[in-house]
Amino acid sequence: MTATASPALQNEELKGRQPVSRTTIHGWPSVIFGLPFSAVGVFILLLWSGKIEMSSSQTDAPMWILGVIGLFFFLAGLSFVWHGLDGVRRKSRLKEAKKKMASSPWLWDYQWQAMGISENKMKEVLRTLLIAVVFAVFMAPFHWFVYFSKDADRVPIWVNGVIGVFDLVVLALIARFFYLLVQYFKYGNSRLRFGNFPFYLGDKLSVVLVGMPSQVNEVKMDLRFVEERYEIRGSGKNRSQRVICYQRYHENRTLKGKDISSSRSLSLEWDLPDEPELTSSLSQRPARFWELEVKADTPGVDYHSRFLLPVYAGG
Repeated sequence: MTATASPALQNEELKGRQPVSRTTIHGWPSVIFGLPFSAVGVFILLLWSGKIEMSSSQTDAPMWILGVIGLFFFLAGLSFVWHGLDGVRRKSRLKEAKKKMASSPWLWDYQWQAMGISENKMKEVLRTLLIAVVFAVFMAPFHWFVYFSKDADRVPIWVNGVIGVFDLVVLALIARFFYLLVQYFKYGNSRLRFGNFPFYLGDKLSVVLVGMPSQVNEVKMDLRFVEERYEIRGSGKNRSQRVICYQRYHENRTLKGKDISSSRSLSLEWDLPDEPELTSSLSQRPARFWELEVKADTPGVDYHSRFLLPVYAGG
């Protein structure tokens, strides 16, 4: 086994990550933000369905485009409303749990199971498919305008280029969907068994990874503490608040295939840093958490899993 990173406090941005916090707006602000979008969506859908009369001279676009636009406004608003109401309910539940078990955050911070945690690869497969479908449907009205409307011949070349770039994004999402699907059917879901629960900072972290591939050339493991932050990115009119993930602590290891048993399980032990500021807070927004990422070089599609870890201060 080789260790290729010095375990120490860091502040490195992690790019291309799906944050736990999802967005920067939560609770009632999310509900209030989403309601106008849903209202506009309902109005457009009523126009599309004929419940509200509209003369044909008011639009040159086919009615299905109006339906697509209305549906997107409605669903976008509804997603914020649902997210906000769920956050309000969760915050109320957490407030009560903190009063009763303030010294045991692992009992209310996340829905932990004391024996371990299993991954859900199919959830990621379906999420990727949904994003691809939503993106493709969203682009449909733009394709009509650029290629089939009566003004299509006057559309600037650069607009065609922009549409082409977004089409490549859709194709990339579809390719990722099939990659994840093959990965799921090849490996299924792995499980990380906890040696004890919870893990305390300053102590050892002992886990057993069950469901490893039978043929492995090399395994890379990354233990890290991730801190999410709300930051303003961009400039001018393109400025927006985003969730940015930072790696505050990191230690990685590499195992060669010959060092791995044929039982499809892998026992791991790590020394956790004695730094109270690195305690997990998955219920907080923005979130802070520990994770173990495992990548294995195998014949064909590679193995990849990521697990959250119940690491807390105290004990």
